[in-house]
Amino acid sequence: MKKKVKIIVDVAMFVLFVLLMGYHIISNQYHEILGVVLFILFIIHHVLNYKWYKTLLKGKYTFTRVLFIVVNFMLLLAILGIFISGILISAHVFHFLNIPTTNFARQLHLFSTVWGFVLMGIHLGLHLQMILAKYAKKLKNSMFEYLFYLLLFVLILFGCYAFIKNRYWRDMAFLTKFKFFDYTQSPFLFYLEQLAILFGLSFITYGIVSFVNGRKNAGK
Repeated sequence: MKKKVKIIVDVAMFVLFVLLMGYHIISNQYHEILGVVLFILFIIHHVLNYKWYKTLLKGKYTFTRVLFIVVNFMLLLAILGIFISGILISAHVFHFLNIPTTNFARQLHLFSTVWGFVLMGIHLGLHLQMILAKYAKKLKNSMFEYLFYLLLFVLILFGCYAFIKNRYWRDMAFLTKFKFFDYTQSPFLFYLEQLAILFGLSFITYGIVSFVNGRKNAGK
């Protein structure tokens, strides 16, 4: 039962995060409401996985484990940055606090959001590593192997294109003073780009981890 709840919470967080990237597609009010829901799910996610924190001082620190820990804590900081800055620029849910909105708070919100989005893609790749490795072994030397890697290559290329097109690299470097959205772009294409970025990052993470682990195993 607990495992099913974890899956439901994780899937809901994933869907909400992707949906919230389209600030220009959903209204500001719904953006804030769904943002609060996402943060609540984030808290539930950590409560359900509290045992993970107990294992931090135990066991061997492999490359994969160190990367997992670093990404998790960076993602935690990014989510906190999103929520705190979201309160500071709130025009609806936290409007009663009468906090004056500043350009710095808007930049911080954008900065934290894009970092959180990228880290979520890497986080997803680390979680899917075992599943992806399993399917990669099944595909090896099969007629679908080259087709699979071709589609993977196209997905990563499209994800890189979407990342550059959306200028997320500027947001991550805290260079964006004001975010301009393309209101003429179809919501379908926008969210397709976001998914390509996320899964592209996931597969890149899988590739890097597999390469490092493969070299380590080869050296033994």
